[in-house]
Amino acid sequence: MRWITAAAIILIIPACGDRAASGSSADSAAVMAASEQYRQAWLQGDTAMALGRVADDIRIFISGVADIVGKDDVRALFASEMVTYRIPTLNLHHQDVIVRGDYAIDIGTYEEVQVPKTGAPINGRGRYMTIWRREGSEWRIVRFMLNELPKGTP
Repeated sequence: MRWITAAAIILIIPACGDRAASGSSADSAAVMAASEQYRQAWLQGDTAMALGRVADDIRIFISGVADIVGKDDVRALFASEMVTYRIPTLNLHHQDVIVRGDYAIDIGTYEEVQVPKTGAPINGRGRYMTIWRREGSEWRIVRFMLNELPKGTP
């Protein structure tokens, strides 16, 4: 499975085209700002804010869950999650941020605490890969892959 992801990245990056070096640090900062807005939306339980950071043709890939395709399905997922859980902690550890033209890839790990309406808090930890696309002056998520790491994995 890892080779499929690596192959996708290798194919995507050259297709994105080059942007002047002066724009890439500004673009990286803009992608990180958009990522922080998305993170804050989850911390605040704000479905509209989270949806504002995703493209209409978004696809989300989560281990053990059927592909979530399009903004309507994502809206249903976000609303369900935000009604079911409060997320007081969501830390992102960005390991690679690659920007080429109108696309950016953000790869890293996350740690979160989900507090259900009833029951004990759930601590989660895993890896993510987010592909962002510039749409006008905004960066939006077009692909999002998330998988939990087994407990005890460094």
